[in-house]
Amino acid sequence: MIPRRNKIWLVSVFVVTALVIGGMLLFQRYSPETQSLPIPPEQMNAPPTPQEAGPSPKPPIVESPYAQPVADFITRVTKKPFGIYITLKTSPVQPERFTGYHTGADAEYEDVATDVPVYAFANGKIMLSQIASGYGGVFMMSFELNGSQHTALYGHIRPSSLPKIGRVVSKGEQIALLGTGYSSETDKERKHLHFAVLADSRLDLKGYVQTKSQLSGWVDPLTLFP
Repeated sequence: MIPRRNKIWLVSVFVVTALVIGGMLLFQRYSPETQSLPIPPEQMNAPPTPQEAGPSPKPPIVESPYAQPVADFITRVTKKPFGIYITLKTSPVQPERFTGYHTGADAEYEDVATDVPVYAFANGKIMLSQIASGYGGVFMMSFELNGSQHTALYGHIRPSSLPKIGRVVSKGEQIALLGTGYSSETDKERKHLHFAVLADSRLDLKGYVQTKSQLSGWVDPLTLFP
């Protein structure tokens, strides 16, 4: 027979224990760590937030359809770019023998003692190859630009390396060598490549024109490279 006082104490302990266990279970059920709240309908198809989205895709690498006609062509156009107006007194090259608006872009190689290879800047065909006043060795090749036929001119080429007329060339293919500076190979000019792109398929050896409007017959070569 349990005394009445002990019975009351046991009942009290049982009630307190039940309340504690019940509270713990209730807390766990509605705890933020375990309770999943319903998603509002307007958020079910919402786009991901910037934090949820993955990394931005990189832009595709677009390869230029053209190769540089000589190594470092772009960075070596330092004295006579396309369209510069040249006079005997103001020319960046002294002494100067030409005047007018420059129809091409000159890549300078006076600092290079070894042979400088010249490359086909596009797929095409050799249309002219000869020695000409003001150039020494010079050749022109046909190629396609924006769906139309154009020609490009390479000046100051070593005559012994000139490609034959009719030769089909591929983009990046070595086809000649620069001439030796201040020799008959370059018609006494410094060692450099005069590279010009004509706006059509004509064969025109002009290195300069006398009016700015006449430059419309040529294209700035540097605009063809990214």
